[in-house]
Amino acid sequence: MPEAVVEDMVVWSGEAEEGLMSYRQRHPGSGSEGTSDSAWRSLVGHVTPGVLTRLLGAGWAAETTSSSLHDDESGGKFESSNEVRIAFTPMNLKVTWPPGALGRERTEMARDRSWALQEVLSRQQELLGEWEVAFVVCLFLGNFAAGEQWQRVVRLALTCRAAVFGGMEGWFVGFIAGLRRMLEVLVGAGDGGGFLGEEVMGEVLKLLRGFGKMLREEEEEDPKRGRKVREEYLKLARWAEGKMDWVLDTRDVLRKGLVQTEEGDMVEIEDEGLEEEEETGEYAPAVVEDLQLPRSRSESPVVIDDEDDDPRF
Repeated sequence: MPEAVVEDMVVWSGEAEEGLMSYRQRHPGSGSEGTSDSAWRSLVGHVTPGVLTRLLGAGWAAETTSSSLHDDESGGKFESSNEVRIAFTPMNLKVTWPPGALGRERTEMARDRSWALQEVLSRQQELLGEWEVAFVVCLFLGNFAAGEQWQRVVRLALTCRAAVFGGMEGWFVGFIAGLRRMLEVLVGAGDGGGFLGEEVMGEVLKLLRGFGKMLREEEEEDPKRGRKVREEYLKLARWAEGKMDWVLDTRDVLRKGLVQTEEGDMVEIEDEGLEEEEETGEYAPAVVEDLQLPRSRSESPVVIDDEDDDPRF
């Protein structure tokens, strides 16, 4: 697979002014080929030369088959080789609490991943720039490892609560705005999105609905808290409804109604799947107390979720 040098991913004063890559590529959003500096600037606004060097090395090189330095979410590293690898920041979404956390504390930190996000940002403050690089390398090079990292950041950010209102409002505004631009690119590409296709978008929709429900709950408590994040989220919601037919506020979704079959019969249907997103009905998240029983040799989490990607549901 020919190597693609990401020479112009970042446009900074006095330097690269010829588009995203060293070869002609689709514009974000329009799908046409050529150069479009302004479009790329908005898509990779948090990317710096330092981010590119850290992730891709001195030559800023990535290949379709490039893998991450970390083979899974536990942070285990591949053995060294001559293959080009991408130095994505490791993040383990299965353990989102600090060492020593037990019982209810673990459960709460599994459902609200704010501690995990802050821990990742303490190691890598340029996470938004890394996320933008992952999107570009996944979509335009078809790189699977980059797609996996993009999804991890989305899962982590959209399952936070305390961090949104605890001094990180600006970070979340940047994240939501960036997600909307990326969705615009995926809609404009019109080719299924590759590794960020229908299945991944289904998960993103579910995560956004849960995030929006959380914002509404906090607004009821204090309308001033998280105002800028809510405003950015509503921009995304309005755009997504118009361009992707997504309804992010599940209160607006018809839960039960009559549908006419091909034979002309009227059948009543009910969407029960939304109960989990709203945490209603018979479903309730389990909170497990740690009774300080003797431990086995391997410490296992006290929370077991059917949906690993979003433990809130």
